[in-house]
Amino acid sequence: MADTYCTKSCGDCAQREELNCPGCQAGPGSKWQGDCEIAKCCSEKGHESCETCSFGGTCSKLRRKDDMPDERRRKRALEEEKKARVAESAAFLGKWLWLLFWLVVPGVLADGLGQVPKLNIPANILQLICNITYGLILLKLAAESDRYRSAGICCFIAAGIAGLAIIFSGGQELAPWTLLITLPAGVVALVGEYHEYMGHAEILRDADITMSEKWEKLWKWYIGSFGAILGGLILALIVPILGLLAMLAGLIGILVIGIMKLVYLYRTAKLFREYPVSVNAT
Repeated sequence: MADTYCTKSCGDCAQREELNCPGCQAGPGSKWQGDCEIAKCCSEKGHESCETCSFGGTCSKLRRKDDMPDERRRKRALEEEKKARVAESAAFLGKWLWLLFWLVVPGVLADGLGQVPKLNIPANILQLICNITYGLILLKLAAESDRYRSAGICCFIAAGIAGLAIIFSGGQELAPWTLLITLPAGVVALVGEYHEYMGHAEILRDADITMSEKWEKLWKWYIGSFGAILGGLILALIVPILGLLAMLAGLIGILVIGIMKLVYLYRTAKLFREYPVSVNAT
């Protein structure tokens, strides 16, 4: 039996040194470092070689065994190119995402001050300033993803509508009729959240696919919680107790997602701030 999964001889491979391949039984076939499709396939299925596999005679991967070293080299080159692209934008993204993360602090402070009647007006003004600044940073990040531009525009629109509500209410508790103003702001803010989450996911695809997928999943949880609140409002008209429970579950979900967003934003900013600046492209 040959010393490789595909039955090729390592001693006859002219590209072994260039690929720094220790031999697929100890190298590419290992799940944690393999980049050879044949070796990974054999290892995952528990075969000692392709000869013990019942699909060996018709396997499309095995038919490409002579081209596999070139394919592996191309994949490595593509990975290095991705790393180089990320490295070029890492400092920029790390800086502005870090500012975006810290901007949440005065926003939370404004929410807290808003609970004090005498501080209602300064709290609303602080929140408005935070929203506008948040939108400006998102527009700055639009250089890396158009998603951020859409999110920034939505942020400005929502902030403008909120500003009108403050003016009409005189800084006091909002009157029922102001729902005609605040409801559209909520819809716009929801659209903005979607584009922001997708923007974070997009810039992370070449840097950390796992973190990218987490942002996409977080949006699904966000829209699910938002749907629970709306569904609870409708259900409350029929079965008040169940409707209130659904709304409570949705509100708790939104709160948890808000905390997770902050954690993810911190991790995303940290990832780019610590990303290697120089990458040796192949």
